Amino acid sequence: MTPAVEIVNVARRFGTVQALAGVDLAVEAGEFFGLLGPNGAGKTTLISILAGLTRADAGAARVLGHDVVEDYRNARRLLGVVPQELVFDPFFTVRETLEIQSGYFGIRDNDDWIDEILHHLDLTARANANMRALSGGMKRRVLIGQALVHKPPVIVLD
Repeated sequence: MTPAVEIVNVARRFGTVQALAGVDLAVEAGEFFGLLGPNGAGKTTLISILAGLTRADAGAARVLGHDVVEDYRNARRLLGVVPQELVFDPFFTVRETLEIQSGYFGIRDNDDWIDEILHHLDLTARANANMRALSGGMKRRVLIGQALVHKPPVIVLD
């Protein structure tokens, strides 16, 4: 069976700092996997490589068998990432934020799914509120919604 996430001999250097060196791991479908380490250990760098946001200097990363460089579009569609940082546009509402994220994946007319996400994340009452008006915890829930909006089979929380 193809692993949900496969990292093979991945290395990444930033100047003189070796962030990752020969990292190998496989996460099977349905498995929960925790990547632990101190600050600066390379966890976010590895997630960025998996999401196609940063290129590895060596090795390969795959999502359900799709290489994140060679088959970026398919790999990215299969992956939902909740970033570590609270990154959002303060001028859009919660609903607009999820609609825009849907658009990145070519998804339209998914109001029912967005409503379901809002319900499960307890954000229905704030759907039309601007992102800048939300508490930190609510903003974090919107980021989770953004990771789920295109229904990816693999979710990564940074």
